[in-house]
Amino acid sequence: MKVLLVGVGLINGSFSLALKHRRDVEFGGCDLSKENLQRAEERGIISKQFSMDDGIEWAQIILLGTPVDTIKKILPGILEQVRDDQLVVDFGSTKGAICEAVTSHPKRKNFLAAHPIAGTEHSGPDAAFPELFNKQNLIICEREKTNELLTEDFLNLAKDAGFYFTFMTSAHEHDRHLAYISHLSHISSFVLSNTVLQKEKDGEVILELAGSGFESTVRLAKSSPAMWSSIFIENKQSVLDSIKAYQDELEQLRKSIEGEDIQRVSEYLEEGRKIRKILK
Repeated sequence: MKVLLVGVGLINGSFSLALKHRRDVEFGGCDLSKENLQRAEERGIISKQFSMDDGIEWAQIILLGTPVDTIKKILPGILEQVRDDQLVVDFGSTKGAICEAVTSHPKRKNFLAAHPIAGTEHSGPDAAFPELFNKQNLIICEREKTNELLTEDFLNLAKDAGFYFTFMTSAHEHDRHLAYISHLSHISSFVLSNTVLQKEKDGEVILELAGSGFESTVRLAKSSPAMWSSIFIENKQSVLDSIKAYQDELEQLRKSIEGEDIQRVSEYLEEGRKIRKILK
């Protein structure tokens, strides 16, 4: 099986490395960055470099691992070029706008919308590693709109890479849930980072005094701005709703602290601790 990686960064690169033991799978790469392609080849993520057109002609599966705004732009044109036995899969973190872009496409059955719930704060081919997807969730949206035989071939590969699966019929419901569970946590991390950097401009002080709590909370602010800015814009309404809900919660806590209402502060924190029963 021949797989074209459109984008050879953390996610696509890790997918390739996770399947190195599969001698029947060959990976080629297409990327705007020649440096990324060179590093991907040096690391064994890809065995061949392609232009987009040549890669589409060569591959059986075309895996899109670029920022989501780019996926939305290039997906319809890629589908125009594929044969009936080819599958295009996107690994973007939003699904609604991407699925809408091809909802009436004559080759909609050749597209599968997928979201790997895995990643790190690092990016690029040097960040890829084969264990990234071990026992991780791969969300599949609108499976019923994709050719079942093509879907099964891909899911077998993904299972071999370490994934288990969650199936969602609504791409927009996916985006609404992920705005709260994933996107808001990244927003919080970036906002905390900017708040601290504005008030504590001495990097040495931050390094010296910050504890593990700060480091773990702000870790996501190391993530790729290109990737996350496109996610926030593509999932605009759900992200705005999540920010408003977060601001409302923050305002409740602010008022309790301002009023020195220690009981209310304690009750609020205790309410938040309930998450420990879900995330063990």
